[in-house]
Amino acid sequence: MDKEKLVLISDVHSNLPALEAVIADIGRRGLSSAPVCFLGDAVNMGPFPAETVSALMALKPFSRVRGNHDRYMTCDPGREALERYFRCPEGADHNAWTFSALDRSAKDWLGSAPESLSFSLGGAQFTCFHASKDNDEVPFPISPQPVNILFGHIHSPFSVPAGPGRLIVNPGSVGSPLDGNPEASYAVLTVNGSVSAEIIRVKYDIAAFCSALDERAAPWAETIKRVVTRACLF
Repeated sequence: MDKEKLVLISDVHSNLPALEAVIADIGRRGLSSAPVCFLGDAVNMGPFPAETVSALMALKPFSRVRGNHDRYMTCDPGREALERYFRCPEGADHNAWTFSALDRSAKDWLGSAPESLSFSLGGAQFTCFHASKDNDEVPFPISPQPVNILFGHIHSPFSVPAGPGRLIVNPGSVGSPLDGNPEASYAVLTVNGSVSAEIIRVKYDIAAFCSALDERAAPWAETIKRVVTRACLF
């Protein structure tokens, strides 16, 4: 059986410079024709929501699921719920700013992704979702699984065994890592019945990202800059 590759990207969060750097790195590795699995959260927390959605659409992902921030663009949870989630009014302001920056086609694309899906590739079975199968905000509990599990949301990459020849993989965040390393993070799976994973880090122009927050008058800019630069919440 020939080996197959699968590219995992997640949590881009309107960070176009980081996404472009990852796409360029995928090309340098000769993986431009490999299928892409997008694990959600294209938008919020960055200055380039429309451009990021356009770039992701152009990738034509083989599979994709909807993240909680994508859901906020298509199913408004209400101001009170957003302030609770972001733990401040400014986060809800940024969500509203992102919403206003997206046209109908971008919102429709974000909203058309399912909460979870399963597929086969290279003789292996996969289930993917953003945070957990039934809740896009509550992280998946790590435990042995009968299939390979792919998910995002936590912004920290890892790969752990899920059983013989199976893995649970989180590719980390393209646009806003939270593991202390500000470089964009994605993963490449090698599939040949069993599955192996490589976590890849890519440098990008963080200064350009931060400048764009100011140039575009994005709400909550100083907090977003601090998170992206330090790669941690606090």
